[in-house]
Amino acid sequence: MIGAPLPGPGIRIARLALNVHDMARAAAFYRHVLGFRPLGAPCPATPEQAALLGRPFESLTMTLGDTRLELARFFTPSTPYPADSRANDLWFQHFAITCRDIEGLTQRAVQGGGRPITRSGPQTLPPASGGVTAYKFRDPDGHPLELLVPADIPSQAPGPRPAQDRAIDHTALSVSDCDRAMAFYQEVFGLTPGTRQTNSGPEQERLDNLSGVRVRVATLFASPPGPHLELLGYEQPRGRRQVLAATDIAATRTVLTTTDLATLEQRLSSRGRTPPRRIADAVLGQDEDGHWLMIEQVP
Repeated sequence: MIGAPLPGPGIRIARLALNVHDMARAAAFYRHVLGFRPLGAPCPATPEQAALLGRPFESLTMTLGDTRLELARFFTPSTPYPADSRANDLWFQHFAITCRDIEGLTQRAVQGGGRPITRSGPQTLPPASGGVTAYKFRDPDGHPLELLVPADIPSQAPGPRPAQDRAIDHTALSVSDCDRAMAFYQEVFGLTPGTRQTNSGPEQERLDNLSGVRVRVATLFASPPGPHLELLGYEQPRGRRQVLAATDIAATRTVLTTTDLATLEQRLSSRGRTPPRRIADAVLGQDEDGHWLMIEQVP
C-alpha cells in the first residue's frame, strides 16, 4: 500500500502457502480463474522441507503481480477443510486479491468452481469501515479468498488497465483478541502497525454471511514487496477454535523471510502456541491463535 509504514529491516511476507487435495485442479483454478502464473511445474519437496512439515509433498509456486502463492499437496491424504467454517472461526485465514472489475471476476470465480461466502454479490463498505468494495468466496479446496477494490480505485474504472492490475494485497487472520495478536506480531516479527477500525452494519454482515457482526480490524506491515497482514477480532459473534495439524487443508502458512532467523526463532519459542521446529534454514511454528507460520533465512 502506498504510504504504508515500514518495519525493521529484513522482515518480509514472502508468500502464502495453501495445502490442496488435487494439485492439477488447484493450479487450474488459480491460473485460469484468478490469473496466477505458475513458475515451472510441481516438484517434490526436499527431504528437509518434508521433515519440517512432517510428510512428503509436492509444491508449485505461482505469481500474481509481484506477490507469490505456494500450493502444496501431501502424498498421503490431508484432513479436509471444515465443512461448516465461518469467517469468525479462529482457523479462518483468507487472502485478498486487488482487482478493478470485481463484478466480472466474481462471476468467473463462481463459474470456475468457487463457492460464495458473501451474500448478494460484492459489498461496498461505508467510509468508517474502509470504503472498500469486497467479495468473499472459497476455492475448490475450501480456502477462503477475497476480491478487493480499494476505496481510492473505483470498481470497473474507465480507461486503460495498468500492466499489473491484480496482486495479493493482504492475508487476514481471525484472532481471539486483536490487541494481543497485534502485540504478538509486533514483538516477534517487528511488524509496523497501520490502521485500526471496527466494522459493523448490514454490508459487513452480507460480506461475512454472519448476523450481528462487530469485528475489530487492525493492519500490520512488513517490508515490501509482498502483502501486509490484517487481524480480524470478531467481538460478535464469537468464533470457534479448532486445533489444526500443519498438513490439514485449512492450515494455511504465512511464509516470512528474515536475515536473522535465530532471533525470530527465540522470540517465537517464548510467544508461540507450540514449540517451533527448525530444520536447516527454516522454522515452522504457530501464533497464539494457532495460525501456522514459516520463517526462512535469507542472506
